[in-house]
Amino acid sequence: MDIRNVALDDLVLDPDLNLRDRLDDYAVERYAEAWDRLPPVTVFEVDDRRLLADGFHRHAAAVMLGKRTLPAEVRPGSFHDALDFVASVNLFHGLPLSRTERRRAVEVKLRLHHDWSDRRTAEELGVSRELVAKIRKQLIEGHQIPDSPGRVGADGKLYASAGLPKDPNERRPRTNEDGGAPREAAEPADRGRRGMSGAVPPWEDEAPSRAQAGPAIAEDVHFAGGVDPRAVAMSAPVAVEAPSIDELLDVMARQVAEVVSWTQVDGFVENYKAAAANARGVFHAAVIKLAARADQLRRA
Repeated sequence: MDIRNVALDDLVLDPDLNLRDRLDDYAVERYAEAWDRLPPVTVFEVDDRRLLADGFHRHAAAVMLGKRTLPAEVRPGSFHDALDFVASVNLFHGLPLSRTERRRAVEVKLRLHHDWSDRRTAEELGVSRELVAKIRKQLIEGHQIPDSPGRVGADGKLYASAGLPKDPNERRPRTNEDGGAPREAAEPADRGRRGMSGAVPPWEDEAPSRAQAGPAIAEDVHFAGGVDPRAVAMSAPVAVEAPSIDELLDVMARQVAEVVSWTQVDGFVENYKAAAANARGVFHAAVIKLAARADQLRRA
């Protein structure tokens, strides 16, 4: 492991290697306060450039402290090596990724390793396999990655089908992966549970022992109101109309008013004075940002 002090001026902060939407000011302040206990950042040397791959918040803390150098683990490699590293590292340490940032990490990993199975990608990134499958489908439909006929599993072996090797301990959709007619060789009890949709309800997948214990559901069962609750439970969620700007502003105004009311309860002033300086500073910074943003909107 090559760890050395690297000059801040020598580091290249490529935005493509920063999966975050923005830097968290509070995290930067915390890192600055704990500077001596922070691990080194990770830098990739690519074509005589030192690309910062992991440690954007620590770099910002170094700038805040007026540092000229910072400890870094320097690795050789290509830009793709750096990007591959970035897609995984932030999921397991430091400030947690937001939902959007986590999705971005999955997209990067799929573009670099589109031949990996969904399960291998999910295990690599510590996310659900359903999320990987959903994003893969969107990337394939957008012609951003190819639809590989085979996938490399977590064991490193290439499997001819686009699906994963069968695993009795894994929840998998029981649909025909070849796109042909539904399989007719299903077990009788399994066929009875499929109902209208042809898919096994998720609660049956999660508790196979319970499903096997009871008798199959008859196809001619009549439900109150003529609606099969299984079909309703498995149907897609109803689309909700987005609120108008007037409705959104009303909700925001009520939330701000509620926060203000918290500061007016008995004893708040005394407790506020006894609070830690850092906690008061974070509160003030948030209020100042809100006031500044409101003024910008007023002037727009």
